[in-house]
Amino acid sequence: MTETSIRIPTSSRPSGKATFVMLGNGFDEIEALAPVDVMRRAGMKVFTVSMTDKRLVRGATGNNIVADMGISDLNPEHIDWLVFPGADKSEDAVNLDESLNDIVKDHWDKGGNIAAICAAPALRACLIINVAARVV
Repeated sequence: MTETSIRIPTSSRPSGKATFVMLGNGFDEIEALAPVDVMRRAGMKVFTVSMTDKRLVRGATGNNIVADMGISDLNPEHIDWLVFPGADKSEDAVNLDESLNDIVKDHWDKGGNIAAICAAPALRACLIINVAARVV
């Protein structure tokens, strides 16, 4: 068996506001990459972000994707949109760890834009609680 290696480019770093599509293991590839493709074709600044510091992320059907950056490279001040593609509800892609949950909550509290596609249930539950708290 021959071993193949690839050179992964350095992390991308936005210089201003941008859209960040969050990729956790088990993310739905179409729900993540189709919006990235459409937004980039429209001229938007879009970056894929691994929800860990490992930039290689495995999608729901086994496709390995190299994210533009790891979570520690994400500067909350650059966030315009946070986009969460769906996944099976048991997957890491929709179950936010505490630090990412804090980033999402802070962005939301500042009136930031968030999109939860399809089955991003953990995120939706978090936002529903926050929206209810705003309304009351």
